[in-house]
Amino acid sequence: MRGTLFFVVLLLAHVQAVFVPAWIAYRINIRKSRLHSVLSNGGIPLLLLGFAFFSVAAFAEMLDHTETSWVYVNRISGWNGLFYAGLAGGLASLAASVTTSKLLRVLLSVIVAAGIVAYPLFGKEITISLQSIITIIFLAQWWKHFHDPLLWAYPICGVVLTTVFGGMLSASGEQIWHVFIGPVGSISLITIWILLNRAEWKQRLSK
Repeated sequence: MRGTLFFVVLLLAHVQAVFVPAWIAYRINIRKSRLHSVLSNGGIPLLLLGFAFFSVAAFAEMLDHTETSWVYVNRISGWNGLFYAGLAGGLASLAASVTTSKLLRVLLSVIVAAGIVAYPLFGKEITISLQSIITIIFLAQWWKHFHDPLLWAYPICGVVLTTVFGGMLSASGEQIWHVFIGPVGSISLITIWILLNRAEWKQRLSK
């Protein structure tokens, strides 16, 4: 009974990670006429693409777990590769959504492609390193564009806490830590959605 309950909780923790970014993309699409005022040219489609990538990444992770009986295994696989590609693509799209620099957008695309190619050839390490570079660019661009302290909730939840819980999971093998990774990742995405709404609200007040 306890094992069944834990599986249900673990499954829900992963399912919500698929639906939260999909829901945010849906809300962005509904409010795109308002959000146009706070994003660069072509920013809305890139924003939608970014959250779609996050949803795909979470779904790929779920599919990877079905091959390991939902026990976390640090391994190289096609689904795991798609998970990292989705994360990188999501971050790169969000970073590109707030800039008009074609050079930066091309650079982000190149880094994502390099990470995808590096994964099957060299393993996760280079891919994760390249993803870290994208994360730094994303944070720098969003801080420059919005200058909202709420942005720093993203690296706290989406980078620090997920890394801590992932490290504890790998070190201890205790699957309970697996439950927390998806939800804190979703919290980081929700803070981005809140930040966008705050920016749009401030824009309306200034008119």
